[in-house]
Amino acid sequence: MHSPLRDDNSDRSPVYYRLQKILLNKIESGQWEPGALIPTEREMVKEYGVSTGTVKKAVLNLVQDGFLYRIQGRGTFVAGTTLRPESLRYYRYLSGFNGIEADLTIEFMDLSLVKDIDYVREQLDTKKGECFYKLNRVFMNGEKPLVYCSSYYPQSIFPGFDEIPQTRFEKIPVYLIIEKYYGMPTIHNHELFSSVSADKTVAEILHVSEGTAMLDIDMLSFTYRNRPYEYRKSYCITGEERILRET
Repeated sequence: MHSPLRDDNSDRSPVYYRLQKILLNKIESGQWEPGALIPTEREMVKEYGVSTGTVKKAVLNLVQDGFLYRIQGRGTFVAGTTLRPESLRYYRYLSGFNGIEADLTIEFMDLSLVKDIDYVREQLDTKKGECFYKLNRVFMNGEKPLVYCSSYYPQSIFPGFDEIPQTRFEKIPVYLIIEKYYGMPTIHNHELFSSVSADKTVAEILHVSEGTAMLDIDMLSFTYRNRPYEYRKSYCITGEERILRET
């Protein structure tokens, strides 16, 4: 079987790995968009002139790395934002499991470039001296503020982040913005929950008394290869309405 991959004597890496790099380039370049169905194994065997085993190994590695996912009976797809649309709204307020979800709106506060912050750098595993874009927003239920959150994004990963129109951050979930502008889907999140007392700044923003008890959520968002790209700190008011989290 003739194969340009096999005939390339300048590259001594295994054939499956060479094919894997070709497929990965299609994903990262946007030629294969998130959610797209990739060619079948038979089609790739024919196109690249390699064995079925070679195709299987290359595709399996990309599945294990989070670039692709499989649906039984339908095929293999390019991984996109795997979180369900409703879970992109992390602050889902209800009075109970059968309650009506509050219709929240987002208010953009500001977006700035901040210097190296030790704790943020440690969470996002970036190099010393890295600068971060800090995005501050408030989630509102009518006229009532319920959530104040600050998100941090490495400048080296998101060049020009501050050029995105402000209105986008009020109309579109930030994860969809990142996927659209940077081709970086959200694969999963990690969260830490605790109870804290509102300091003066948080109290003023959320219109509560200083010292008011509230829910504190630290969140890391991950993209391909378990790479963290966002650290978020949120202060949430709870009471009659509580936050729903589905797993």
